[in-house]
Amino acid sequence: MFKSRPSATMKWTEDSAVLAGASTQNAYRDDIQGIRAISAIMIAVYHIWMSKVSGGVDVFFVISGFLMTGVLIRQIQQHDRIRPLVFWGNLIKRIVPSACTVLLFTLIAGYFIVPEPLWSQLIQETLFSALNLENLELMRRSVDYLARELPPSPVQQFWALSTQVQFYLLLPPVLMLALWLGRKMGAPSRKPLLVGVGLVALASLLYSIVETAREPVSSYFNPAARVWEFFTGALLALLLPRIHLGRGLRNLFGLLGLATLLLFGLLAPQGSQFPGYIALIPVTAAVMLIVTGSGTQPSVASRWLANRHLAGLGRISFGVYLWHWPLLAFALEYLGTSHLDPLQGLLIIALAIALAMATHRFVEEPIRNHKYAARRVWVPYAIGLLLLSPVLASAATWKYYIRNVVADERGSNAALAGSADFAPAEVQISAGQLSQAHLITAKIILPASYQGNCHQQITRAEVVYCSYGDTSATTTVALVGGSHATQWLPALDRIGKAHGLKVLNITKKECPFGATEGSHPSCFEWNRQLIDTLAELRPQVVITNSTTTTHPKTREYVPQAYLEQWQRLEQLGIPVIGIRDNPSLGFDPATCVARHRDNLLACSKPRGQSLADWDPALEHLSELDNLHLIDMSEFLCTAEQCLTVTHDFLMYRDGHHLNPRYVLALSGRLGERLSQIMPEVFRR
Repeated sequence: MFKSRPSATMKWTEDSAVLAGASTQNAYRDDIQGIRAISAIMIAVYHIWMSKVSGGVDVFFVISGFLMTGVLIRQIQQHDRIRPLVFWGNLIKRIVPSACTVLLFTLIAGYFIVPEPLWSQLIQETLFSALNLENLELMRRSVDYLARELPPSPVQQFWALSTQVQFYLLLPPVLMLALWLGRKMGAPSRKPLLVGVGLVALASLLYSIVETAREPVSSYFNPAARVWEFFTGALLALLLPRIHLGRGLRNLFGLLGLATLLLFGLLAPQGSQFPGYIALIPVTAAVMLIVTGSGTQPSVASRWLANRHLAGLGRISFGVYLWHWPLLAFALEYLGTSHLDPLQGLLIIALAIALAMATHRFVEEPIRNHKYAARRVWVPYAIGLLLLSPVLASAATWKYYIRNVVADERGSNAALAGSADFAPAEVQISAGQLSQAHLITAKIILPASYQGNCHQQITRAEVVYCSYGDTSATTTVALVGGSHATQWLPALDRIGKAHGLKVLNITKKECPFGATEGSHPSCFEWNRQLIDTLAELRPQVVITNSTTTTHPKTREYVPQAYLEQWQRLEQLGIPVIGIRDNPSLGFDPATCVARHRDNLLACSKPRGQSLADWDPALEHLSELDNLHLIDMSEFLCTAEQCLTVTHDFLMYRDGHHLNPRYVLALSGRLGERLSQIMPEVFRR
């Protein structure tokens, strides 16, 4: 901590009065509680019924920056320095009790309500939320194509709290550094604070605009793209004593700010990219309301916001925000719907308010107001660890259990025999005999290529490959393409070991053998390099996908880019075996099965909605001498329906990737068809 020197040049001059004025104006204000109350209710309303951004979180961020900077200004005024440990300790007493209460409730309730395939996600995000890193975890998930289809977890609302806590960690060092630099240069106390805070806000805003346009999904959770909202509030806390508005302007700006706050979410276009420049609108509304509510003559809007009912609700708005989301998530899951009717939604809001009041009364206040909590600087930190321990212990225990289930399931998969007599898919109505372990591990156990550096990243163009099967063999088979190709690796690995074949996995995320429209630019370069790699490796055969079913508006077809790559291999004298693509379902089969154990037809899809009436690749057999085709669709669909469970096997791990366990069950059938096509390679 930086202490001022006793010399006169380091004492507060006329700017100390400004800071004192700022601390006074930043003190408790009922109108700000009213703003927080409206923001919390708006967030809940938009989450429940509109599935849109309300702007309420952005307003929360501005208010947090304004109020917390006021706290630090009062520290400067009272102690001639910033005391970060005291500042953070007080925040722990304010935040941790409610946060840990909600997290522990969500974890316990989640065990009984959340489907087994989503358990791992809930545990993972609970741990990140407890450590105030949920926003960073959601950023990672947003760019992880295997996690994109996962539904929002019951703790996803903690991304905003994680962002706030990260700002609270950043604010004292920024202000301390600005004060220290100002004193070194002999500058007045206020100016370096204004410059430091202003520069951080401006840099973050510019970054937010650029990054939101480039990566809109991950930017929503990116703290660097959000910090300008907090620092706008901080800047306002420093400038507010210098802002003087007449009564007319106060009333005009107050009503304009309130109208903007209430109407922004309704008028903002669906799918607006947040935060970016559009977040300037709710941020400006928050600034106008804070400014017009300051001083001895607050605006008409501010007096309305300060009424006792809104102010009372504002005092528990933090709890309302935390509670509404898991209640909503659990209600949707329990009712088996994606939308609530008006009465159900109102019950969620009423219950969130009731739980927030109880948490505030029986958890927050006793801890925050107890005398022992103020005796030592370290006491709040000890309290925080004590409250955090049950959450971390519960999550860690559950995670340990799942880890053991995964280990057992891997062993079971290794022992699974892939019979050449495995029957085609048959309709199965009940999942009563389906092991819970299969559901728990459906999204966890992946083909071996996902480990290490064997399945190239989306943005990388370098060709990488790993050896499977009989890695010492001289006869080589290359498995080439995207994730719909590498999903067959478990079966080919077993076939390779049984027949003395080295299986080279040469795959890349979201990149088939033949880059199609919409592929990442690196996919085109990867495909160009891949031909050179295959020319050098000279495998006996290349195995890839012959069709695609993943285009959202088109039924199964053969992209022209696939044909062009096969033609290049024909020129190299390398045979191609194309495996017909599996159906894309458009829903998550594992969670669907967990929800509809006694009615599995609810988790099926009409065959004609995904697969063509006949294999579209067949018409190209006469054009390419090196092309051979395998159609495994009879093991995925009946004549009418594409299934998700058959013969007590869960067939998919997500909406368009096969479950490795089911692929292993099909290894005998796949091996039989490969040996019929190329006996000189697969009968050894």
